[in-house]
Amino acid sequence: MTEVIVYLDDNSTWTQAEIPWQNLTCINYAFGKISGTTIVPELKKIGLINGLKRAHPELRTCLSIGGWSTEGFSDGVATAASRQALVASIVAYCQRYDFDGVDLDWEYPGMDLAGIKARPDDAAHFLAFVQALRQALDQAENDHSRRYWLTAAIGAAKPLLDTMSPDDDYHYLDYLDFVNVMTYDLRGSWTHEASHHTNLFSYGDTDFTALSADQAVLNLLAKGVSPDKIVIGAASYSRDWFGFPSETTSGLGAVAATLGTATTDYNQLRQLIATHPEFYHWDEQAQAPYYFDGQRFSSFDDVRSIKAKADYIRQHQLRGMMFWEYSLDHSGELLATAAAELRAPNQGS
Repeated sequence: MTEVIVYLDDNSTWTQAEIPWQNLTCINYAFGKISGTTIVPELKKIGLINGLKRAHPELRTCLSIGGWSTEGFSDGVATAASRQALVASIVAYCQRYDFDGVDLDWEYPGMDLAGIKARPDDAAHFLAFVQALRQALDQAENDHSRRYWLTAAIGAAKPLLDTMSPDDDYHYLDYLDFVNVMTYDLRGSWTHEASHHTNLFSYGDTDFTALSADQAVLNLLAKGVSPDKIVIGAASYSRDWFGFPSETTSGLGAVAATLGTATTDYNQLRQLIATHPEFYHWDEQAQAPYYFDGQRFSSFDDVRSIKAKADYIRQHQLRGMMFWEYSLDHSGELLATAAAELRAPNQGS
């Protein structure tokens, strides 16, 4: 089955009627957090999603645990005792809220890029943790005659992928149903160079311009990861750079006054492009769009790049596509395009 997955924030603005269940195979519900060895907080709107599931049982939901700059993983998996306690809390939490599985979003084991605690043994502990969690979910499956997924959100850059594995063989993937590769934010808040942040292909020969969804997929395949365990990501938002020298013409690769820290959701971005279509550009090499008006450069996904990603998924027989995050595109345009291209199975009641 080709997956079309959307991350959905419990704290974002949406109603049950707005969720396009017919275009989805799975919702990753964000975020569960780790407090000691306990999963928190209490979810406010999961009842709305569970109502959809009762009406449309083919729709799956997974609890997404973690997120950027979220603490708790390194301590929570550091010992056999803490791992067992955390695993028990995760399984109980999933059963309390009727989830169909777990998506682990630890950014990143062994790295403190997000300002969180990191240990040299994080990767080994992560491997032991997913082994224990897979075993517990399998037991829950036997007890309740219900298949529980175990997935993980992982980085696209090779160093981020390598740091998750203690043995350079990505053995943690043996225990996962698939991985959601975060092929967005490839460039942004750490660079002044106006750049693609969710490009399908490389657009230059340097390490900086080579990073792409394709590069991430090829690295996973080279490690022996099965294509049907790879889901690539799409962004419902742009990364934005501002302030360019007056002589700047193309924008892409130019040095901006700001870092690419700012973001704009697709709800606003599509209005901007509709108002100023003359500033829209398509990079054929990267298979990615961008907007440049002389003082603003924005990198994003649109219908054209989603179609290109869907075609890539079909060609490489990948598991599917996922989006961050639903509420950033209330038009549903990007998600509907992915579903139409990938032929998501639930096409109405």
